[in-house]
Amino acid sequence: MIQNIRDLGGIKTLNGKTIRHGMLIRSAHLSQANEDDLEGISAIIDLRTPGERKEAPDQPCGRQYWPIPVFDEVEAGISHEAGTRDRGIPDMAYLYGRLMRECTGSFRKVLQTIMQHDFGTGAILWHCTEGKDRCGMTTALVLEMLGVDRSVILEDYLKTNLVNMPKAIKIHERLLAKHGKEMADSVYQAYIADERFIRSAWEAMGKDYIAQKLEIREDEIEPFRSKVLLG
Repeated sequence: MIQNIRDLGGIKTLNGKTIRHGMLIRSAHLSQANEDDLEGISAIIDLRTPGERKEAPDQPCGRQYWPIPVFDEVEAGISHEAGTRDRGIPDMAYLYGRLMRECTGSFRKVLQTIMQHDFGTGAILWHCTEGKDRCGMTTALVLEMLGVDRSVILEDYLKTNLVNMPKAIKIHERLLAKHGKEMADSVYQAYIADERFIRSAWEAMGKDYIAQKLEIREDEIEPFRSKVLLG
C-alpha cells in the first residue's frame, strides 16, 4: 500500500492545456508497495536520504529505480530517520527556504530525470518519506515547468493534509502528553502541509528559479510539455 499518492493528471495550465493522466505521479515511500500498487508505473525516483532508504527500502517490483536524494544527511523535520521523529525541529518555513537555496543540484537532476523519462513505457513516480516536503517541492517545480498557476500548485500541495492530518494530530497528542506543547507543536509541523512553508520556498527561489538557479533551458522543457500535456 502506498500513502499520499496522487496522479497529477487533470491539472490545467495557464494556457488551457491539461496534464495527461497516467504520466506523473507523486507519493510517500514505497516500502509497503506491491505489484498492483505500481500498475502503470515504469520508473521510480526515491528522494530520501541513504539512511531513510536503508531503514525502509522501497519495493519497486521490477520497475526502474533511481535513488536521487535531495540531500544526503539527516535534516530534522524533513528527513524521517529513526531517532529524529520525536525530536524538536526548526521552523519548517525556514527549512523550506534552505531546501530551495541549498539543493539546486539535486533538484536539477531530479527534474531532468523526469523530463527524460520514456512515457511510452508508463508513468514516472517520485517520492520522499511522507510525500510532503521534498516530494512536494519537486511536484511544485514540475507543475511550474508545465505552466501551472501557483494558486493551483498550492491547492495540490495542501492535499497532503487529507492523508497526513489524522497522523499529525495523533502524534501531537502523544507528544503533548509526554513532552509538552513546544515539542508537540514543533514535530506536528513535520507531518502537515502548510501554505506558509511553500510560500517561504517560493520567496527563497526568487525570480526565474528554474532557468537561473537550476539552469534548465526552455528548449529542454518544451519536449517534456509536448509529451505530458493535452490541448
